[in-house]
Amino acid sequence: MLELQMHEAHLLRRQKYTISQIADELGCSERTVYYYLSETPRERKKRVYTSKLDLFKPFIDSVIEETPDYNREVLLTQLKKRGYNGGITILRDYAAKVAHRVAQKAVIRFETIPGLQAQVDWKEIGLRDVGEIKMKVYAFNMILGYSRTPFTVHTTKMDQATVLACHVLAFHHFGAVPQEILYDNMKTAFIRDSEGLWRPNRHLLRLANHYGFIPRRCRVRRPQTKGKVERYIRTYEDGFLRYLEDGLTTDEMDDRVNKWISSLMTKKLRDFNETREERFSEDKKAMLLLPDTDFDCRSQHILKVNRESTVTHKTNRFSVPPKYIGHKLILRIHPLEGDGTLYDSEEVVRDIPRVTGRNGSYWREEDRKALQALWKEQSGPQNDRPPSERQDPEVDTGNPMIYDGLFEVSA
Repeated sequence: MLELQMHEAHLLRRQKYTISQIADELGCSERTVYYYLSETPRERKKRVYTSKLDLFKPFIDSVIEETPDYNREVLLTQLKKRGYNGGITILRDYAAKVAHRVAQKAVIRFETIPGLQAQVDWKEIGLRDVGEIKMKVYAFNMILGYSRTPFTVHTTKMDQATVLACHVLAFHHFGAVPQEILYDNMKTAFIRDSEGLWRPNRHLLRLANHYGFIPRRCRVRRPQTKGKVERYIRTYEDGFLRYLEDGLTTDEMDDRVNKWISSLMTKKLRDFNETREERFSEDKKAMLLLPDTDFDCRSQHILKVNRESTVTHKTNRFSVPPKYIGHKLILRIHPLEGDGTLYDSEEVVRDIPRVTGRNGSYWREEDRKALQALWKEQSGPQNDRPPSERQDPEVDTGNPMIYDGLFEVSA
């Protein structure tokens, strides 16, 4: 307990707390605080006792710290699989001490200053009817630490591009950018480096550099560090998700949640006797300005134009001008909107519409006519030569009129 209070005293001091404020937080005298900050207590030498539990205490600690009321019989079974040959009585006694220590551990509540921090977390909603298709649905949540102003958007993916796009939407929703954002162990945010240390992944770093915020990872088993977003998610589940009917598209879900959040903004927060709306005005003043351009969070795909003057993406074919036959084009797709754009290097070739079906062929009339003209140009002169003197054409010599029945996409 003494070491914990010393640690918390140093932590509060780094947070610019005064000596008297630290004393109030820890419930001790200012003299004791000075001692905590300047001395390392000498521990008395104690007689060392051995126990059959000694080798297993780290495992017991990790289980009880996570779940203080964890079933002791189940814990005993798990220990025996690890080689423990003692009884349940000493296990219960030790587990009770650990649970008591966890319950008594001081939890310091840090209130962030305006504009400083936002917290991010996902809520997996599960399988739902999205329109006419049953899909897994997720909710991306970001909440401002000072004002508790939330943002929620519903998606059918949690991949890297979707995470980045959700950030951009959140910043536009707030009209500004928090100075730092706190994450848990999301792989789309933090990864371990070669030395085993957690670092922001390169995609999140690029986003952070574009908008100017600092990505931070919350401490393991310290729920108070990310408690604001977790409390909001519980409110979202009880106050919104429970009453959300099935069969809505994600856009319709977003419309509903935005109206629900608007109602939250005008309710007073019990701890502050102020509304989120009132506190958000202070939050926004201290947040970072949005840059002139949005971060490009589109996923990128390399597609080769085949001899039929089409590219294929996820079993759907799209026509392009025949001059690109044999070229590799870049398809960039927005993860939430679904629309894409084809590029030849950095030159725009064609906008690709959002496609929800499979195995479709999407032809433009001008591409069909250009391909037919190219076919006549390349195959016409060869018809006058003997078969032995003819050369293989560079494109498919099948009559392009076979594509007449295919679905057309307007320009």
